[in-house]
Amino acid sequence: MKHKYPFQSISVSTKEKQEDIRNIKLWLSHQPHIPSISDEFILLFLHSCYYSSERTKDTIDNYFTVRAQCPDLFRGRDTKAILEQLELYDMMALPTLTPDNYRIVMYRLRDDDVNKFNYPAALRTFFAVNDLYISEDGLMDGYVVVFDMTGLNFGYLAKVSTQLSLVRNFMVYIQDCHPVRLKAIHVINTYPLIDKILSLMKPMMHGNLLEMIHLHPTLDTLTEYFPLSLLPADYDGGKTEAVQVHQDHTRRLVNKYSSWLKDFEQFEANEKKRVGKARKDLVGAELGGSFKTLSID
Repeated sequence: MKHKYPFQSISVSTKEKQEDIRNIKLWLSHQPHIPSISDEFILLFLHSCYYSSERTKDTIDNYFTVRAQCPDLFRGRDTKAILEQLELYDMMALPTLTPDNYRIVMYRLRDDDVNKFNYPAALRTFFAVNDLYISEDGLMDGYVVVFDMTGLNFGYLAKVSTQLSLVRNFMVYIQDCHPVRLKAIHVINTYPLIDKILSLMKPMMHGNLLEMIHLHPTLDTLTEYFPLSLLPADYDGGKTEAVQVHQDHTRRLVNKYSSWLKDFEQFEANEKKRVGKARKDLVGAELGGSFKTLSID
């Protein structure tokens, strides 16, 4: 079964793009463990890797390998379950690009009842929504992530502390598999516990990712990076509030492409078909430490 690309965001018309794609397809013809994917999807990987052939090959292999090794994060994309999770979190791809032509994607808690928090389900929804964002955007110059920590309390972190392997798998995917040009991560409305969380996560981060992270106790310092007018109305931004942006765009995408999301579950590496040794170096390593060992001021 070949990967379908129902989005209209990517054109493979130029000769340069077609040649790049042919080179990757030739390599893919010798990688029986990787599923058959569309030209548009190949171009998405090429673009995210700045058209480096070797980086693109590594990223494609990593992408499908991790998706196969982490079924709890990439399978079970039931539309009803995703929409239920989207009642607990606001996930938004903001409509206006930054002056650098980057897309801002924003995440925050909507319901701070920790008893409703299911970490694997939250990550599964995050990845499903991000698959939609990047597919609809196509060859975006870059992405800026904004996490609003309002409502996050130690109860959430205590739950996450029992599932640190999921944290690691998340970090592996974001750093080594995700076909996007990530430019910055801004964490807003921070408080002292955030520093301790980051200290725990640093061993899982590459140096370039650490350099992208910016902490903002208030919105004031965020203006050094882009105008607040690009944010929703409840952040001193545009006319539309975050909840409405979330409802109008994200939920619409999930409903519109529900079949595609479900079908995409089966596009993962088949280690039985891999030429050479199976890969076990990406996910599954044991992790030390726990959020429970952190002291709270």
